[in-house]
Order: sequence, then C-alpha cells, then structure tokens
Amino acid sequence: MRYKSCKYIQHGIAFRHDAVSICNKLCGTKRYEKFNIPYEGDFYQKYIDVRNEAIENCKKGILPHEGCFSCPYAEEKDWDEDYKFKEIEITHWVHCNCFCCYCAMLPVTEGKITKSKQNSPYVELLPVIKRMLKDNMIAPDAFFSITGGELTMLKEFPAIMKLLLKQKNANYGFCLQTNGIIYEKLLSKALERDRRTTIVISIDAGSREMFKKIKHVDKYNDVLNNIKHYLKDAKVNKDHIIAKYIIVPNINDSEEEIDKWIETCKELGVITLQPSIEFCSQVVNPGTFKQSQGELYRYMKEQIIANGFKMITYDFLEEIIKNESFDITLK
Repeated sequence: MRYKSCKYIQHGIAFRHDAVSICNKLCGTKRYEKFNIPYEGDFYQKYIDVRNEAIENCKKGILPHEGCFSCPYAEEKDWDEDYKFKEIEITHWVHCNCFCCYCAMLPVTEGKITKSKQNSPYVELLPVIKRMLKDNMIAPDAFFSITGGELTMLKEFPAIMKLLLKQKNANYGFCLQTNGIIYEKLLSKALERDRRTTIVISIDAGSREMFKKIKHVDKYNDVLNNIKHYLKDAKVNKDHIIAKYIIVPNINDSEEEIDKWIETCKELGVITLQPSIEFCSQVVNPGTFKQSQGELYRYMKEQIIANGFKMITYDFLEEIIKNESFDITLK
C-alpha cells in the first residue's frame, strides 16, 4: 500500500535511557511525548499498540507529528505489510568509563562520570529481546545500533550479543559504537557475521593531551592499542573498524589537531574515518552552531580523501552546516 511514512515508524524501535521510542533518529521523539513509552508495566506491548496505531494513521495521511512532514527520512512509497523490526537501537545505558565533554547523556548524569558496572538503574532488555525473538518480531536481516553509555560496561551486553549471534536463520548487522577503552572480543565476532557491521571508535584527538581534554581520562594509549587489536581481529573487514573525530568548539577545533589525528590513524592502519561535529547539545539547545565547525568539517573531509582513506558521514550533517542550524525537525 502506498502512503507516507518512514522506515523507523514501520520497522524501528529505540530503547533509550528512560523510554522506548518509535523514532530512532535525530528527527526524533524527544519532542513527541506520545511516542515515548516509559519503562512501566508491559511497556513493550504498549509500544506495539502505539506503533500499530501510528502505522494505521500514516495510511490515512496522518503522520505522528507535524515535524514528520519535513523529516528527511519520511517518504511516500509502497510499504509492505510485514511490520517486523529491522531498525533496533539500544542506547538505554548511561554508565561509562570516560566523561566526554560532548556526551548526550550529560543532562541525565547531571555532569557526573558514571563508572559503575553494577545493575543498571534502568530496564533490563534481555527479557524483551528474548520475547521479540520468541514472537518472531525481529526480521532476519535486522540492523542493531548499540551504543550505551559505553556498551562494554553494559552488564547485559555479552548475553544480548551471544543470543543474537547464535540465531541460526538470521544475519544481523550491527553498528557498535564504543570509546575503545575496553577491548571486547564479542565486537569482533559480530564483525565476522555480516558485512554491514561496523565498530565505530571515537578518538576525537590526535594527541594524548587533547584526548584527556575531550574524555577527561588518560586512556589514549589504551584506545590506540585496542584499535590495533580490532584491526588484527578483522582480517578481511578491516575497513569496518572506523575511527571517528567529533569537532568540539574551542577544544579540538584546529587543523593541527585534525592533521595529527589523521596521521595517527594512518600509523595504526585504520582504513575508514568518520568526520563529525558536536551536535548533541545543540539538538537540546538549538541556535548555538559554530561556523568554525562547518569549515573544519569540510577541511577534515578534504584531508581524509587526500590521504587515501575511505570515509563515512552522517547524511544530515551537510544540511545542518548549510543552514547553520541543528533544528532539523521543525522547519
């Protein structure tokens, strides 16, 4: 049936720190409280009911929110009637072993570093994932984006990954975002299963001193050593170990530091780089765009190409830089 919707309404689910959400992307539902289901009672069934209602409304030309009409992910096409989950995001864990100055969880942690690996104060997802598998609600080609906090500190992470990787009739893809401070063999095992899988490590610096300014921990050398370890594990998929650099105004926003980062990645043997800019706080507080971010972002892209690296980027960044605005939902 042809109607306007998006792949996240049709096939997505996002487990966030305080609620499960119908929208996985920045066009997202922190603005649309109806589509954030708090972790109370049978929240999973409540989510299914809300999602199904949203799909039925889309068929009638009623999108979940006015912002959906200008969202870059919304499209009109023939949508299939198979509503299994294909886009699954897990970002419900706020504990971490560093304290990035740009962290999206700073408002949640109240500016405190949270290093504990004790039971999460939030919902346990392993029973929910088991239920989704039992109900045959996860598509065999589903893609999981798992971040954290820091995913290697998530107590449930090994059990969830082992459960997903042992599914015989499925080939799941993963985007595994880590700070790289802790080496986790399960990340490499996931890389072997599907060519879509990537391990994304935010270094954000080309020197130990800059790393400490960004992360507030002295673990730069540990991260570099672990990148080498992942590259050794990767074998034929080395290009799926991705080093990321987030430009943060007034901290690492210099051509010199970017050049040192690129040279470090070259020495490590990294093949693929990801340039980015700090946008998490601006999504919460629009209007604080720094023009230097856009200029350095383009410089970084040019240098990545000039040095022969592969490159991946967020598809919405060019629009953000062009408009000098992070408010990409309500235009």
